[in-house]
Amino acid sequence: MAIDAYLKVGSFSQSGGVMRAVIILLGAMLALPTAAQHASVAPWMTGARLVKLLGNVDPATVNWTPDHPIRSRAAAAEYFDMTNGEFVHGYIQAVHDATEGKDWCWSDKYHPKPHELEADARSSLQRMSDAQLKRNAADLIVEVWRAKWPCSTGQRRTG
Repeated sequence: MAIDAYLKVGSFSQSGGVMRAVIILLGAMLALPTAAQHASVAPWMTGARLVKLLGNVDPATVNWTPDHPIRSRAAAAEYFDMTNGEFVHGYIQAVHDATEGKDWCWSDKYHPKPHELEADARSSLQRMSDAQLKRNAADLIVEVWRAKWPCSTGQRRTG
């Protein structure tokens, strides 16, 4: 009985004008630029975070219990040092692959090996100030390589 009353009073045919008005209002709201300020985007990987991953893990800070699969807190810290090092290695290689020939280029006289590029990036990051290290780690690495190996005219690749 209540459903029948609702269908008679609130049917779509009777509220079609209201529905159209709601749809038009929603469309207008979505089409207008928002008045809210854009949130500043913090880098996912800052220079400080990457430098921290380069450091040694203090065994005292490792969450370890005697039933942990790794036999000691010190061994767990060594494991985290190893995995952090591999992560940093992969991160620097990804920056290299994404930016070589676009943001920096090899010189005609010097074509450094991958481990030299990585060592250069690591040592440069470790010498930077705290203010610099708040920035995006990839940008910092590219700036170091660009200063050492700028692209000459016609050397930069696109795409």
